[in-house]
Amino acid sequence: MKKALETKKSFKNFSNIASIVVDSFKVFSEFKAEYESFKKVKKCDFQSIAKMEKELFSLKEATHALVRAESGEKKEIRETDLYDLIVSSIFHELLHLKEYIYILDKYEPSFDLIEKKLEDRNIETFKKDFLRHSREMVGEAKLGLPLKIQGINQLVEDAVRHLVQIIKANSYDGRFIRSIYMSSELVEAVYGEKGLKTLYEAVYEGGFIEGCFLVAESFSKSGFYEEALNILERLTAGTELLDKENKQYKLQKDYLERAKKNISALKEKQGRK
Repeated sequence: MKKALETKKSFKNFSNIASIVVDSFKVFSEFKAEYESFKKVKKCDFQSIAKMEKELFSLKEATHALVRAESGEKKEIRETDLYDLIVSSIFHELLHLKEYIYILDKYEPSFDLIEKKLEDRNIETFKKDFLRHSREMVGEAKLGLPLKIQGINQLVEDAVRHLVQIIKANSYDGRFIRSIYMSSELVEAVYGEKGLKTLYEAVYEGGFIEGCFLVAESFSKSGFYEEALNILERLTAGTELLDKENKQYKLQKDYLERAKKNISALKEKQGRK
């Protein structure tokens, strides 16, 4: 019983969940940029993929650690179990993609050169077999690379959707939501323009307004009054955020009214008017 309680406590304070989410945003934004580039030029950058491989390995190890930390108390499949599998799948598929890129970048030019040098010669059978195998390997890479990167992109899209569920499960943890908010540029790279708004609309009943209010409240409780004030002032200045047709209009209006009161309280703490 004591061991179970200790395990539960360690998971409750497991701060790496925020790092996992932010690191996920980082590597997925990098992959999305590489995928968009591939669609235009039909070529992948080996160094970029190699860098992502290292980042994904670290992310995979972190998700494994999180799952192991949970294993002492869980009796059912959790969101983090599924996310761990998705990240691992992306990592291993990326290894295949990297191999295809290496074959086309490094081996294909060498194979072409050797073939040209030997095409008019009467060469041994084993050399002919090697050249035939080489052509098959290059052909497989040419056919496989586009399919592989498309498949990885789909897995990344699945992971991005799954991240919303993980964020939702931790959406009232102060340290966690501050980390997400401070990574807004990465959020936009993953969820598109106005990415933070898109994310908050999916996570909170009160949408973007509730999300920003909770982040500001967390900053304030932790003594970061200036940061809290900046968020609340920008929030209350956005009058277009309120839509009377929205079913959460009353809830959002309540958060904005609370935000205005908190602004006054924060200014008073700072000796401002």
